[in-house]
Amino acid sequence: MGRHAPRFSTGPDGQPRIYIETQADLAGAIVMTQQAGAIGQAHLMRALVAGRIAYQSLLPETSVTAFKAFIRATSNKPTVMLIGDDGDLPRGPDGWPQARRAIRWAKAVVVHGAGAEIEHYESAVMATQIVGRVLVIECCSVHLPAWVEMVRTAPHSPSVLVIVPRGGVHPVAASQGAIQ
Repeated sequence: MGRHAPRFSTGPDGQPRIYIETQADLAGAIVMTQQAGAIGQAHLMRALVAGRIAYQSLLPETSVTAFKAFIRATSNKPTVMLIGDDGDLPRGPDGWPQARRAIRWAKAVVVHGAGAEIEHYESAVMATQIVGRVLVIECCSVHLPAWVEMVRTAPHSPSVLVIVPRGGVHPVAASQGAIQ
């Protein structure tokens, strides 16, 4: 009997990882990411399932070999790569060894420093279908200027969309009354 849910583990940084190895795992991962509030990532995975894009979430521990293998495998497909640097332990650009390589790969980059909205991610999918390679960098407002600087100083000058937080800060800390 096969598995019907993705495998969980923790990365070298102690953060949770979901490993997707089958189509059934992907369906389970979409549900779990949606329930966890990662609506942008869930939307990108739904676009992958629908055949609209190829998709990869870049991890801090992604090796050069794995990065290059993904690039080769998706060279003729509209592809979105995601750097999720807005979790519990944001690292900033220096915490992502493949960040510069991913920026060089991208024709367009979305630096997303705000709360997720489906429209933001659907726009990234549509842009990917036009330009072929889009990098989405999810980040907190503290690291937003550093990510923007890294993208703007890229040698090939990719198209850049910067989404800033409405209240100036992302993520917004929960109020003490809301914490239970």
